Amino acid sequence: MLLYAVIWMNLALIFYTWAVFSARKKGLHRRHLFLFGSGLACDYLGTHLMLLYGLSTGVIPEWHIAIGMASLSGMAFHFLLALAATLVRRAEGVNRLFHRVSLSIYTAWLVAFITGSIAGISGK
Repeated sequence: MLLYAVIWMNLALIFYTWAVFSARKKGLHRRHLFLFGSGLACDYLGTHLMLLYGLSTGVIPEWHIAIGMASLSGMAFHFLLALAATLVRRAEGVNRLFHRVSLSIYTAWLVAFITGSIAGISGK
């Protein structure tokens, strides 16, 4: 179970990183929704499996639960913002907001990814 969780989380890292930086470089397009959505789905699956693993072993880093849930929520918000910016073609305000908050949300998610990796490696 742990191996699958690690695979899902690393796929989330790949898809989410690809989506964020590709959208910054080329502008936000519909194909980026697939990347954002794939990253979000992989993150959810990895998080769920990590939680199940933690419950089965009794090792749950409580400090990381809040960070993880906040970053998963931020990623979901990021996806919804990308969806809104893509669907409403002439909404410059939404597009500007998307690009303004994109790196902040990504950085927060990356912090959660790294702290989760550290917690998993240290067993705390």
